[in-house]
Amino acid sequence: MLAVYVATALGQKWFVSRGTNENIALILLSVPLLGFTFRAIAFRSEFHLFMAVLCAAFFCREWHFAGTSKGIYVMLGLLAFWAVKRKTELEGIIGEGPAKVWVWSTFATYVLSQLIARRFFRYVYLPQETELHILLEESVETMAHLAMIVTCLVTWKIKPAAAKEQPEKKP
Repeated sequence: MLAVYVATALGQKWFVSRGTNENIALILLSVPLLGFTFRAIAFRSEFHLFMAVLCAAFFCREWHFAGTSKGIYVMLGLLAFWAVKRKTELEGIIGEGPAKVWVWSTFATYVLSQLIARRFFRYVYLPQETELHILLEESVETMAHLAMIVTCLVTWKIKPAAAKEQPEKKP
């Protein structure tokens, strides 16, 4: 959010514009989408499959093709149902370390972007909210996409349950 205010003060709004953010969104989301999908397929990891589906939903929404405006809510509802039903298994995979921190901070960043999009901050003092809410929302969403990449990298090290159960082979 600070970047939006700095870019505005320097007269460089293009740097944080909707166009700039939307142009890089598909590229940014491709990275965790591919990473989570690979891990889900290679290791049959439910957590990575869940995250791949979430990234696919966000990717389709950023692509802006017909049906994604309402479809994202359906997909998020289905993912929420999945997460509630399989909470123990999904939480058990990420444990208590950095993976859990990054999953939750990524989630919080996406929530913040949606609060900005829904104009929540017009009720709380945020300088120039009326003029900058679109730039703020798009920029925070881009940060959420970047956080999703970090989440993918951090969770890359997680050994799926099947791999944990197998004894290590010694050369």
